Amino acid sequence: MAKKLSEKQVLKKLGIEDFRHLTKDKVVALASMYENMDPEVAKKALEQFPEFAQTMREAVGDLKEVVLEGLKANDESNKQCLLACQGMLDLLGKSLEDDELTFEERMQIMDKMMEITKLMHDKDSENKAFVKEMAGKVMNATLGIGVILLAAVGGKFLLDSNGD
Repeated sequence: MAKKLSEKQVLKKLGIEDFRHLTKDKVVALASMYENMDPEVAKKALEQFPEFAQTMREAVGDLKEVVLEGLKANDESNKQCLLACQGMLDLLGKSLEDDELTFEERMQIMDKMMEITKLMHDKDSENKAFVKEMAGKVMNATLGIGVILLAAVGGKFLLDSNGD
């Protein structure tokens, strides 16, 4: 089992002198360190930051907005790329209708169409990986926040970083 982060290490990672200097963005960073943090350190942070629960609710709301905006921008970018690729496929497909093309020219056009099709597939896979990564980050942050909030209301840390 890896050694848990001490209070001094957590404060250093957060770039603050003590837990009274926690801000909304620092609280989210604190929550994301939960798995590697000594539970007593989390409790001490909560004792010195009584508005933690409200700040966490606000931070979760902000995180949700940022993620939604990122997903919308990603979706639009993905659509534009796929539309451009489809436009190229349409143009290349029309050019194949030219009866004067040689066999070699037709093969070159079809090779280009295959390259574009592969590009579209790769873009789709990249997009799915991005969405999956964003979902994972949101889930991890939400779980970290939930565990710390549970501790704030007297719960116990039931999980450790090894999942034992």
